[in-house]
Amino acid sequence: MWIFLFTFIENKEYPMKNLTYLTCLLLVIPVFSVFSQGVGINTSSPQATLHINGSLKFEPKVSDATRLVGVVPNGSVKEFELGQTFNIESGTLEVIPSVDPNVFLIGDVDQSPTASTISQYDNYDIGVSDANIDKAIIRVSGETNGYTVTGFADGYDGRIIYFYNAQEINVTFFDLHSDSDTKNQILTGSGGNEAINSKGVAEFIYDGSLEKWILINLRT
Repeated sequence: MWIFLFTFIENKEYPMKNLTYLTCLLLVIPVFSVFSQGVGINTSSPQATLHINGSLKFEPKVSDATRLVGVVPNGSVKEFELGQTFNIESGTLEVIPSVDPNVFLIGDVDQSPTASTISQYDNYDIGVSDANIDKAIIRVSGETNGYTVTGFADGYDGRIIYFYNAQEINVTFFDLHSDSDTKNQILTGSGGNEAINSKGVAEFIYDGSLEKWILINLRT
């Protein structure tokens, strides 16, 4: 549907009572269609009060926006803090999905590129501070032979990882092995090395005061 807007602009050289000398401005805007059931943009059958068929881009007028104001289903207005569920990045509104705290996210480490060349992983970078920063379960695959781990990189106080050996080989974790940096070493608690079998899981927590990965549970 086309919307026609008429605006009369007064001509200062003639009296207002003589409409012959008024300038008529016609503005035609092919923006949206108006129907009794709602307003549709790029759609002739809106399914809501406002129905947009296409993309929506939000550009804040100020660079330091801290909140959004929206209308919830019951019609009331609600404010949403940025940085929690919503974020504005380079003028684009991003929706941050909420995460169930009872669900452990799974990250993947593919050892295929190093399977034939490395049998002992020192200061092992499994993405704790980057690729798998939000993952608790680290699913390791791609290895073809048994191997050992002497330590993990980038530990920080309270960080928990579940090392899931999703392959058909065994993995051995060395206790306080000097081939890894002191801050990356594993403390097994038994004073000896510990291993998990195929599909086994080893649970670690990083102790910031000891600067060690503490092995707290094995599911072999």
